Amino acid sequence: MSEEKTSVHIIADLLSKARTQNAYLIVISAKSAASIGRMLKLEKTEVVLGRSADAAFQVEDDGISRKHCKVTLAPSGHFQLVDLGSTNGTFLNGIRVSVAILQDGDKIQVGSNTVLKFSLQDQLEEQYQRSIYESATRDGLTRIFNKKYFLDTLRKEFAYCLRHRVPLSMVMLDVDHFKKINDTYGHQAGDYVLARIAQKINETIRAEDLFARYGGEEFALLLRESAEDNAIICAERCRRAVDVADFNFQGTPIKVTISLGVATLLDSDYSQPEDLIAAADKYLYRAKRAGRNRVDCKVISGP
Repeated sequence: MSEEKTSVHIIADLLSKARTQNAYLIVISAKSAASIGRMLKLEKTEVVLGRSADAAFQVEDDGISRKHCKVTLAPSGHFQLVDLGSTNGTFLNGIRVSVAILQDGDKIQVGSNTVLKFSLQDQLEEQYQRSIYESATRDGLTRIFNKKYFLDTLRKEFAYCLRHRVPLSMVMLDVDHFKKINDTYGHQAGDYVLARIAQKINETIRAEDLFARYGGEEFALLLRESAEDNAIICAERCRRAVDVADFNFQGTPIKVTISLGVATLLDSDYSQPEDLIAAADKYLYRAKRAGRNRVDCKVISGP
């Protein structure tokens, strides 16, 4: 009998691999709607949940301690939930616990609004879950974050930076003469330009920065714990990355530039997240009025 695997055996092997289950924490209720569906694969023997930026699974919610609880791998091989002396407690299926073994489908509540489900999933289930989360948080054309996710994150970051007195910078950017690009080369070319800009800027910014399509040809960039001088440097780097990039749609070269406005929250310069957006927008349009393809902010004007 041949030792070679038949197609039936190969398919069986693939299905067996797909059915291999891994453990996940999935957000099913949260203060921020954009966080619902967020997943964390439990690949480490210990994962800390809390408000601290150092937590492996950071949660912004009322009543959550900096290091609230953790999920660890018990000697028995099962995952267990351990409260870390949190002020308001950790709840498993509605019951306050100190230490408890986790079962598939268990609900973990921390804070006032956040509920996570402990779930054992195979590869196919994981892919489906991730696709649902991606569709809710990503822009369909550029694959960067969408406006809703950006605004939800901005509110959390704004409150954090006010509370801890650390800077938060925002960059609003807009494609110069975008209507002319659409009118001259067509809307498919316009879509190509937007996707290419998103790609070039994603290659330029830090992993911890949040980049989103804000609407139409306008993008927004959130720079965590970045003072104004660093934000200006980042914005100028993004401007130049687009300026020197090749934009070639179906063999036709297109010259593309962007204008950018920078605003920075420090202490209480702005009282609401919307004020920070409005300030960055103001400097963006000042840059466009000054000739486009430039960065503008509170401390500079002109090229």
